Parts: sequence; structure tokens; C-alpha cells
Amino acid sequence: MGAAAHMSGADSRSARIWPGRSVAALFLLFTSALGLAGCGHATVPCPTPTDQLDRLRSEAERLREDTERAQAEEEALGARRDAAAERAEAAQARLDSLMEGRRR
Repeated sequence: MGAAAHMSGADSRSARIWPGRSVAALFLLFTSALGLAGCGHATVPCPTPTDQLDRLRSEAERLREDTERAQAEEEALGARRDAAAERAEAAQARLDSLMEGRRR
């Protein structure tokens, strides 16, 4: 006689149901992991507290102002450098002209 002859009705019913339970258990485990990933068992990230947002916003604004100020200073220094280079070229041209005049 085979093993099926020794099984009662309850045993064969639980043997048929058990594979479905493992699939359901895996599904439950998977969906629980997704649900716990977010804030308050949601799948979206937790909102940032208002005071932290305000602090970060003011810090970003301060950094933006610092950057604009540094860019303005860089442009001003560049303009002064260019003007000084032009003056140096003009002075060198005058010196070259004077040296040419003396060689003749």
C-alpha cells in the first residue's frame, strides 16, 4: 500500500493547503517589507519637519547671497585686472616708441 492509503482526510486536506500558505506567507512578508519602508507604514518618505525646512531654506539663501557676492567681486577684480593689463600694454607701447626714437 502507498503512503496515500495511510493518510486521513484531514491530513490530505492540510497537505493540499500548506503550499498555498507558503505563497501567502511570502506575499505577506513582501508586502510588509514594502509597507514598513516609508513613514507611518506608507510607501512615501517621511515629511521633513518645518523647522528643519526653514533652517535649510535660510542657509540656502545665505549661501546664494554669498555666491552672488563672490561672483560680483570676481567680476570687479577681472575688470580691474583687464584695465591694468591695458594700461601696462599702453605704457609698454610708449616705452617701445621712445626706444625706437632713441635708436634713430
